[in-house]
Amino acid sequence: MPPDEEFLAFWNEWLAQPRKTRPDLGETLHKRWPVKADRIAYYRWSGRRADERLHARQMTNISPEELTEMLATMNYNNEIARGKLVNVLERSVVPWLPVGSDRAGGIYRIVPGAYGLLPDQQDPKTNRELVSMNVLGINTNVQPAIPFRSRKANFSEESTKSNESDDSDSASFVFHQIGNLEYWGGNPDNLRTYEDAANGTWFPTRFHAVMRFGRNGAANGVFVIYDFYPEDEYLQERRKLDDPDWGYLPSGLSDQQPISIAKIADKITDLRFGRTFDFVGPLDYPVELVRAMKTPEDTTIRVTVA
Repeated sequence: MPPDEEFLAFWNEWLAQPRKTRPDLGETLHKRWPVKADRIAYYRWSGRRADERLHARQMTNISPEELTEMLATMNYNNEIARGKLVNVLERSVVPWLPVGSDRAGGIYRIVPGAYGLLPDQQDPKTNRELVSMNVLGINTNVQPAIPFRSRKANFSEESTKSNESDDSDSASFVFHQIGNLEYWGGNPDNLRTYEDAANGTWFPTRFHAVMRFGRNGAANGVFVIYDFYPEDEYLQERRKLDDPDWGYLPSGLSDQQPISIAKIADKITDLRFGRTFDFVGPLDYPVELVRAMKTPEDTTIRVTVA
């Protein structure tokens, strides 16, 4: 049986040939190793190598500063750029991002992840290409029937038209998910360094941090959105929340009204410990999340539900 070094030399030799004239891998492999057992050994080696490379990529360190820079500067309309971001957000080892303290003294951080929120309809009918669910849209002028809350005037239960994300002050937009919002559970006086934060106790809030982006694909504000599809502990599946007790912050800041969505920063680079922030423009009623889709102009728009 050929050694691993021979397999690696064969692969590099084949890969070095011009793509347009590169011979079929299977045929080249058969010529190189006519014995079936040798070819099987090559495929097993190739599989192990792919797994090792994937593991190495997942474990590759990225600093909080590098992640922040990536989130701040990338083109969110670009599929390749989004793929690279998801790869980073879903790694086994990825740094969390400090957010700051709210006016009630609650301290928050973002634990990166690309797939926290779910749309109200996961498989809508559309003739356009759907974007992966790390990108979703929000319609703030639509109020789903569940969970119940007094309906806002002229608000429907489902969206009836699709709207493009833009750079205006429209409250409805598309966004990329960036992670879970967590709350510091210890004494605030004990949180002085990143080491304290790493060793301390953090609790989930059921809010997820997202990056709004405009028609040009540029970042346009950091928001938090409440997760209306929490996992059922008994059924071990995610189901739509049907409970009036939702949207309250653990710091007590939102004791009077629940929050479905609010802005926490104009720019991702604003986030840091020692910063006091407000939950800007909070909405106190359930909102509709929808899938996003590509346009022929390579922009991203929300999908109509109804």
